[in-house]
Formats: sequence, C-alpha cells, structure tokens
Amino acid sequence: MRYSISNLMWEAQEALRRLWFIRSMEEREVTANTISLRLYIRPDLFVEAFVSEWSGSIYFALIEGAQRIFGIDWVGGEWHIHPYERPDQHQPLPEGLGPRPLLQFLARVEDLILQNELL
Repeated sequence: MRYSISNLMWEAQEALRRLWFIRSMEEREVTANTISLRLYIRPDLFVEAFVSEWSGSIYFALIEGAQRIFGIDWVGGEWHIHPYERPDQHQPLPEGLGPRPLLQFLARVEDLILQNELL
C-alpha cells in the first residue's frame, strides 16, 4: 500500500470538516518523509496518526490520557489491530482499512465512542 503524507493530510482535513466528534487537528511533527497528527475528540481523547513514506508504515491510535486504548497499524506489508478490550495485543486484520485508511479508522472510533460512552 502506498500512502503518502498528502493522503493523510487530505483525509485529516476531510475528517475535520465532516465528522461530528473531531474538534480540532494538530500537526505534531513533520519531516520530509514522515508526519504525525493529532485529531482531538476532547482534550484527553484523541487520534494519533503517523505515516512514514520512507518505511511505508502507517500507525493509527485512539489515545485516552497517555494510554492507547485502540489502534490499527500497517507495518511490513500487513495490517494488524490493537483491540479496544486489549490494546496491548496485536491481531491480524486481513481486510485492512481500504483506500482511505484514516477515515475508515475514524469510523471504527466513532462506533467505539458511541458503544462505550467515551464523550
């Protein structure tokens, strides 16, 4: 999967415009080959999104406080998930996240917010 910094930025801007639970966005770190963003849901609940064009890695995590509570990553050519109930575990995710992975991840985050009353 080829996913670029510009792909992530486009999806993040789209999420900021369209998704009711995304309040703001912060660019945490940007280099020639990497980007790290935060999409804030509330001050202590946010999505961290990281892309490395150099390695091809993609990391998405839902963070509450200082802890990852859910995540999905593309590393070494494969998707894996860190489930909400056990975010320290890696489980294969063969279906992946599709051509717009950030927006697909955020759809799962929305489900978690509603199911677990995270707001």
